[in-house]
Amino acid sequence: AASAGQQEFDSPEILDLTLTDPDLKGFGGGFTDGVYGYVVPTNNGAPFGKVARFGVQDFKTVEILDLAETDADLKGFFGGFTDGVYGYLVPYYNGARFGKVARFGMQDFDAVEILDLTLTDPDLKGFVGGFTDGV
Repeated sequence: AASAGQQEFDSPEILDLTLTDPDLKGFGGGFTDGVYGYVVPTNNGAPFGKVARFGVQDFKTVEILDLAETDADLKGFFGGFTDGVYGYLVPYYNGARFGKVARFGMQDFDAVEILDLTLTDPDLKGFVGGFTDGV
């Protein structure tokens, strides 16, 4: 992740997430809640499920939520978004196209919930991107 101060755009700050955990590379999107930036785990040589969040003010604080510890299928997302309370990750490819949307609490960053779209229709899998209604 990179940040550039408005006054010193020619000298960007760099936060190397791999210094926190070598798995933290190969992201497919990101979003912010204004306090943290979140990056969406896609493929770092293989599909993976570690969501990293970093403080946008200090640009140093890094926390990790390993979704695969909740469900081994929760890896290989592409895109994510927030409604202000939860972060949502869009299911893409975890070795096969899959349809499990992961949701986690943004405040505690540890409660993971799953919505398996393939239980509604087996073709609902392999998405790219997502959105919220803004309400």
